[in-house]
Amino acid sequence: MARALANPLASVSSLSTEVRLAAGQGVGGHGLVNQLTMTKPFELPQSWAIVTNTVLPTTIMQNSREYWGLGDANIAAVLVAPPRDNVFVGAGVVTQFPSATRAGLGARNWAAGPVLAVGYQDDVISASLKLTQGWTLGGPTGQTRTTLTALRSQISVGLGDGWSAGVNGEADYDWEGTGRSRWTVPVSLTLSRVLTFSDDRAVQIGGLITHYALPGGPQRAVWEFGLNLTFVVPRGYFFGR
Repeated sequence: MARALANPLASVSSLSTEVRLAAGQGVGGHGLVNQLTMTKPFELPQSWAIVTNTVLPTTIMQNSREYWGLGDANIAAVLVAPPRDNVFVGAGVVTQFPSATRAGLGARNWAAGPVLAVGYQDDVISASLKLTQGWTLGGPTGQTRTTLTALRSQISVGLGDGWSAGVNGEADYDWEGTGRSRWTVPVSLTLSRVLTFSDDRAVQIGGLITHYALPGGPQRAVWEFGLNLTFVVPRGYFFGR
C-alpha cells in the first residue's frame, strides 16, 4: 500500500487532507492552509485507467488582520497506460473552477489545459514528473488572467515497515506576471508511514518541511511546516465503481 500511495498514477481511491503552517505570509504575518484532495480511479479494459484528482484549498491568513476562505478548486483527469518495465505514463486535462471566496485566495477565473505525467517505481524507489499548462477560459470582468505552466517532481524511498522519505519539487511559471514574481519554486522534504488495515483500507500519516526558493511575490510564505493524513478507501466508496 505504501508503494501505491507513492505513485500519483496508481489506481487507488483515497481522501487526504494536508494542513500547512506558513511562516512569513504577507508582511510580518503567518498563515494556515488546508488542502483537501480526493483521488478516484476508473478502471478500463486491458489495464488502462482514468485517475481523477479533485483539490480544494482553504486558507486562514493573518496579515494585519485575520481572514479565511476557499481557494480555486482544481479537477484533473488523467488517462494512464498499462505500466511497462516499472514505467507509468499518463495524459489528460486539468480544469480550474473559480471557487475562491475572496481576492488573494485564487485567480477566480475558469481555466483549463493539458497535463502530462510519467513515473517510475520499483520495490524501493518511486519517482514521477507531471507537467501542466493552464489558460484562462473566462471569469469576472477585470480579473487577472491565468496562464500558468507548472512542473511537479517527486521522488521517495521506501524505508521498510511502511515508512518512506522523499523530496518533492515544484516550478510554477506565471506568464502574466513580471520579473521574479513569475516564478514560484517550493522544495519539500517529507517523511511518512502507512498503516494498513486490509487490502483496500489504510491510512498514511506524514510530515513535511517546505522552503520557497522563489516565493512568487511578497505575499507568499518562505517556509511551511505541514502534516498530512491520507485515507485509502474501497474503490466503490466514491460515486460507485
